[in-house]
Amino acid sequence: MLSITMLLHTSILDIKYREVDPKIWLYYSPLCVFIIFDYHYLFLPIYLYSFIITTILFYILYRLSLIGGADLFLNIILGLSNSSVFPIIPSIFSVIGLEPLIIILYSSIIILLISVINIIKQYKYTKGLPLSKKLILSMSARRIKVKDFLNSRFLFPLTTINEDGSITLRDYFSIEEDDEYWRNYYARLVKEGKISEDMYIWVAWGIPVIPFIFLGYLLSITLGFPVL
Repeated sequence: MLSITMLLHTSILDIKYREVDPKIWLYYSPLCVFIIFDYHYLFLPIYLYSFIITTILFYILYRLSLIGGADLFLNIILGLSNSSVFPIIPSIFSVIGLEPLIIILYSSIIILLISVINIIKQYKYTKGLPLSKKLILSMSARRIKVKDFLNSRFLFPLTTINEDGSITLRDYFSIEEDDEYWRNYYARLVKEGKISEDMYIWVAWGIPVIPFIFLGYLLSITLGFPVL
């Protein structure tokens, strides 16, 4: 229940602000003590593998500026406080220590399903682009008008228009970027007549990762890790 409270609280903050104050994690860090009560259930090699792999993965993504520090802190706290769980559908792997990896597995599946839906909606707009660009854009971006971008929040342009009018189509953005900067920049280009409000551009959503981890956690304590 305490983990659900933590995930719900930080998910709301992530959706609303796309960041979580580091002090929040100090409040929830005592949850890590629960590993003491779960330790006797664990098969240590499996738990260490699960916890270390997910931590390394999150650290790499953090260093690449693909996720924020909040996601890394959450993974560590959640991995220690929920090292062993007893899901509604019995699952031995959830009990003995695979839970950190199971949470990330379910979270990734949810994100993948959303990406597939996005491909169905956006692939038709990628005509004429190289295959690699088609897949990247249709999976992670959508095409909207500049005027809609100017009224958005947490959208980042992958179609970048330079001061000289040249256009660059990039594959990704950094979470260190400021979406307000980009809105102001495009608003200035419109005001100067360099681009039209009705021009279409590709934009990517600044994904709030914590809500997907929350959904993955809910699935993990419901379904566990079913095996044949």
